[in-house]
Amino acid sequence: MRILWIPHTGWHIPQRAHLFCRALSERHEVHVTDWVADFSSIKDIFSKRYLKNYTYRYWRDGDIYVHGIPRVSPALFSKKLRLINQKIFSRYVQQIIGGYAIDVVVGTFVVPPPTAKRVIFDLFDENVANWRQFGRVKSYADEIAEIEYQYMTTADAIVAASTVLRDKAERVAHGRPIYLIPNGIDLSAYKNADGSEFRNTIQPEGRLVGIVGSHDNRNEMELIIGTAALMASEPITFLIAGRGAQLSWAKREAQRLRLKNVRFYGFVPLDQLPLVMSGLDVGLCPYKKTLMDDARSPMRLFSYLAAKVPAVCTDLVSIRALEMENVILVRDTPEAFAAGIRQAMLLPRKRPNKLNDFDLPRLVAKYEHVLEGNQ
Repeated sequence: MRILWIPHTGWHIPQRAHLFCRALSERHEVHVTDWVADFSSIKDIFSKRYLKNYTYRYWRDGDIYVHGIPRVSPALFSKKLRLINQKIFSRYVQQIIGGYAIDVVVGTFVVPPPTAKRVIFDLFDENVANWRQFGRVKSYADEIAEIEYQYMTTADAIVAASTVLRDKAERVAHGRPIYLIPNGIDLSAYKNADGSEFRNTIQPEGRLVGIVGSHDNRNEMELIIGTAALMASEPITFLIAGRGAQLSWAKREAQRLRLKNVRFYGFVPLDQLPLVMSGLDVGLCPYKKTLMDDARSPMRLFSYLAAKVPAVCTDLVSIRALEMENVILVRDTPEAFAAGIRQAMLLPRKRPNKLNDFDLPRLVAKYEHVLEGNQ
């Protein structure tokens, strides 16, 4: 089977598509699109890195064929430019479908439904609500909503990443097949994970409480730093591991508050993730209580639990629906997270039985059946 997956962002950014595409590429020919959209100023147009944005690019990422799509940026503030980009994107998608005899396309909101033998819509996040609430150009939410509607009323099947997103699809996609396939975790990678070496590297004072992942959300960093400030006198070390746009702010704020209980650790490669996660005593998912976050299927949470680490997570609708053991649900305030951490430190280190439902090979097999049209 020849598959074209259209991610919602650049291929270099960790995302849901990586989970399924890498696994599917072991048995099928997988193509993905890549596009650069991190241009925020008119000056970017004249930068050297912008030049490559004008041309089609092609390369291999392991067994995956990556197609770099040209675009005009920055386009966020101009609807005309956004529509031009959309037309360019659609034209290249159709060329890829025809040139590589694609059997099935997995689309997202970045481009309208293409013409293909089979089209699947991957509803991975509540992007409409997020753009309406936090987007720099709130009108873009209406464009996303329109493309989502086109997919949900024409696609051969819809795959939703959470129960909240499934319910959203059911309100629109009347009579069309809808499948719940959340994000998952490869449990086998955590089978013999030992975090002792990582702990020796960090040398925490007391218990090690941490957040691992991409840190591009200021609200999450504010919540972590605020919680660390409240617990500064307790024998706990807070770890912030990963990369992201808000790390510089978090470092400055920790320094301003003279917090000695906060440690920063760089990017964690995927193959090292089980060792880092296993070194924690408590894992944190400090989401903001928003419509988008309520619809999440958080890989970060599943990673903690796979490592047998209790977790404290904002009380989100999608997470509450999981009814998962060893997860303390709290309000999105430093005071609530501090109380949740104290409670989580009393929990045993064990993997919840329900986590088996999120084992990645099982979810990939389910997605494969949807792609083939066997469900």
